[in-house]
Amino acid sequence: MNALALALLLARPAAAQPAAQPAVETYTLEEALHKSERNSPAVQISEHDIVIAEQHVAEARFQFYPEVGVQALATRYNAHYPFALRPEFRNILMFPSSHPGIFSGQGYATLSLYEGGRHVNTLRLAETALKQARAKLEAAKLDVKAEAARAYWAFLLAQERQAAVTDVLTQLERASAKPAGGLELLDAEALEGDLRARAAAERHGAELARLEFLKVLNRELDTPVRVSGVLESEPVDADLRKALLWASEVRPELQAQTYRATMDAIAVNLTLGRRTPSVMLGVDYELTGQTFPLNQNNWDATVGVRLPFSFDFWTQHTSKLSEQRQSEVRRAELRDQVHLEVRKAYADLTHWQAEWPSREKEWLRMKDLLARSGAAPGTPGWARAAPLVLASRLRLLEAVAEHATARARLERAVGRPLPGS
Repeated sequence: MNALALALLLARPAAAQPAAQPAVETYTLEEALHKSERNSPAVQISEHDIVIAEQHVAEARFQFYPEVGVQALATRYNAHYPFALRPEFRNILMFPSSHPGIFSGQGYATLSLYEGGRHVNTLRLAETALKQARAKLEAAKLDVKAEAARAYWAFLLAQERQAAVTDVLTQLERASAKPAGGLELLDAEALEGDLRARAAAERHGAELARLEFLKVLNRELDTPVRVSGVLESEPVDADLRKALLWASEVRPELQAQTYRATMDAIAVNLTLGRRTPSVMLGVDYELTGQTFPLNQNNWDATVGVRLPFSFDFWTQHTSKLSEQRQSEVRRAELRDQVHLEVRKAYADLTHWQAEWPSREKEWLRMKDLLARSGAAPGTPGWARAAPLVLASRLRLLEAVAEHATARARLERAVGRPLPGS
């Protein structure tokens, strides 16, 4: 009986061990910027666009080299009268013969001597497209960094707001000097309920900010993550005229649009090249025979001129001219949009740069007044003052986060870090 009980005990499955919780990932601002750029699909797509553009440049350069190749044929036939093989097989003449087969080997080279500038313009077009792809990559990196900075400051603000509300709620819950009854007890209970609801709302906001932060980093949305750092900012000595000038010079979107206009101008030149003659040189050397070794050799060197008569020349030329003018209009519109972004970001920065110090002074003064009042947590006086100090604290946190975000937004609008960044 004891042996049976022991066997049953050993046969019982072991208690399921709790799954190990994944470690919480912590990011500073610099780490978030680096991670978001490395994982960004937009950046990766732009990098592959550069690879594609580089290969197009290589292909365009190969047009200046001769096309060289070899060809070998082995034919078995039965002819009652002379005929020629298909053009794919060199149009070799076949005559009635007692030998049922023929063998041929050929080497050839073809070189374009003159194409009316088409090869040169094709190369210029490919090189300009490569420059445009590089400018788009820089624009993608700026977009990712700006979005990562915004998500970082929003997540850090959510964490700080949650901590501030939780701190006041904890003081109230641990208070020993709560009112015994009456309206004062009602006020204390109402304050505690309000703080609990606000703490729940802040937790919800922090969770949404966490999801947005993970999305920007292109990480799994169930990854435990937090951001580290101090929610603080520094004044920026920004000049609007310099910012507008920098944006006009270094914004990669404007550079990409400039390259687009250059490509349209090259496309116009390509259409003009369609009405110019082409000159080609061809060299062939061929060995043919019905038995080995092949001792019948032929060679030729040919220069050919081709003059095209394109009935759709003017239609294509006119359409390319219109596309060129469209690019000019788009660039002017983009320049106006860039200037608008710079002015709006500058206005936000100057607003929060003036607002944040005043809110900091207000919070420090209210905090000092509450401390000097000597009111203990839970007392009626503390219950009236604590929400006011908390609201001032939250306003300060919002102003600091908005200032940091406005600074990142202005740097994105300008296309370069601001002085002192």
